Amino acid sequence: MSLSSVKLTLQQKLDFLPAVVSIVLAGFYSLLTGIWRTEREAKTLFLHFGYAIFRKATARLSPTQMQYILPSSDKIYERYTKKNRIQAQSVELGYGALGHWVGDRNATNVVIWFHGGGFGLPANMGYFKFYSHIVRDLERAGKSVAVFSLTYTLAPQATYPTQLKQAVAALRYILSQPDRDPATVFLGGDSAGGNLVGGVLSHAAHPHPQIEALNLSGNLGGAAMIAPWTLMDTDFPDMEIYHGGDLITQAVAQPWASAYLGNAPRDNYTDLSNAPTDWYVNFPVNQVLITGGGNEIMLPIIQDLAEKFKKGFPNVELMVGHRECHVAPIYNLELGDSTETEQGKKVKSWLSELAV
Repeated sequence: MSLSSVKLTLQQKLDFLPAVVSIVLAGFYSLLTGIWRTEREAKTLFLHFGYAIFRKATARLSPTQMQYILPSSDKIYERYTKKNRIQAQSVELGYGALGHWVGDRNATNVVIWFHGGGFGLPANMGYFKFYSHIVRDLERAGKSVAVFSLTYTLAPQATYPTQLKQAVAALRYILSQPDRDPATVFLGGDSAGGNLVGGVLSHAAHPHPQIEALNLSGNLGGAAMIAPWTLMDTDFPDMEIYHGGDLITQAVAQPWASAYLGNAPRDNYTDLSNAPTDWYVNFPVNQVLITGGGNEIMLPIIQDLAEKFKKGFPNVELMVGHRECHVAPIYNLELGDSTETEQGKKVKSWLSELAV
């Protein structure tokens, strides 16, 4: 999205001033209180401050307001390629979606990544830094890997199942390449992108009635889900919530879920957490990795998903990063902290083991 394509009402525009004031105050407060941090809060004062800003911004502004002020995923990719002096390589996938290559598109292995952000936020520069780290570190490990990043239509400009249809189109495109073995194709996604990973695997095993079926000649190499958001509930009364150490709050659940679903009913594609255990049995993938942060508010949901997933599909591994927030491998990079996270390190070592 761009400033020209996102339309706001006058009231929404006027709301930016008090919103900015509240965000700035939240930042100052975090600096004052963050000197004495517990294990339930960020490892550094710098991250503590960054999380507080992001927490307040996402809670205070609507998805549409955020889209109005943030550069689009495509614009961020353009900036990434220019900054690194590399040739931009983008592909139109149909249904209004684009795919962007990071690394050699002729690499032996391809990771198709679906970015997070509640289906309402674009990919930030942290994503493309993360992709480049995957390509670089796996090359050092002797593995040829490229990342294919999907730009899907953000909610509420489009609603479910549009984003799932676009994600399936990305996989269909990669599998259509000459001599592409499904075992060399990996799915990856974080938060809402993790939801899309689950949705694509679900569609491959149980074709969605509104999306053309996938015909795979074999299992995909693997699927990595960082902090997957696979439950569209908007209220979690029985969950013990730790707002202080994460970069999102419960406040985002209702507006983000509502924007994504629109008038569509929830189902096993939107809410993988609610699917019966036999739903997972025929997923055409060799292994699944699920990660979460020890300090993120969604950790109970992530743990419940992994437990149910394993009952139907045993090749599932759950890894929790100590004192890490929601999607820490990417958002820490976006905030300017290049210290490798436990989750990020795990994703790369897992890919290195499975890549051919």
